[in-house]
Amino acid sequence: MDFFDKLGEAARNLTEKAGDGLETNRLNGEIAIEKGNIQCFQRELGEHYWAKFVVGEKLDEEAMLICDKVVVSQDRIRQMEIDIEKIKKEREAVLAERTKAKQTEMEEEQPKEEGFVEGKEPVLAEERDKKADGKPRFCANCGGSIKAEQRFCMFCGAEVKE
Repeated sequence: MDFFDKLGEAARNLTEKAGDGLETNRLNGEIAIEKGNIQCFQRELGEHYWAKFVVGEKLDEEAMLICDKVVVSQDRIRQMEIDIEKIKKEREAVLAERTKAKQTEMEEEQPKEEGFVEGKEPVLAEERDKKADGKPRFCANCGGSIKAEQRFCMFCGAEVKE
C-alpha cells in the first residue's frame, strides 16, 4: 500500500499545484486589466490638463514642461509631413522628366510606316498613336507609345489616363 499512498499524495500535490496555477493566472489577468485601467485614467488626466493648456490656463511648472514637450513633438511631426510632401513632389517631377525624355526618344525611334494591309492604305505609326487632338500618346508611367484604342500600356501594363 505504500506505493499507492505515495501515488495518491503525488496526485493531490499535482492537483493543488494546477489549482494554484489557475488561480495565479486568473489574478495575473485581473492585474493586467487594472494596469490597463490605470493607463486609461492617466490618458484621461493628460487630456484634461492638455485641454487646460490649449486654452491658455496656467498649470504647474512640471505640467507646463510636459505640455511644451508635446508641442515640440507636434512641430517635428508637421515638419516631417512637409518633408514627405517635398519628397513626393520631387519624385513626381523626376518621373515627369523621365516620361518626357522617353517620349522624345520613342518619337525619334518610331518607324514612319507600320506596314501594308491588303486593301487598305498604309497607316503611319504616328497617325495611329495620336489622340483626337492630333497629338501622339505616351504612357505616363514608362513613356511607351499608346495606340488610340488602348486602355492599358502594352509595355508596363499601367492604365492609360487621358
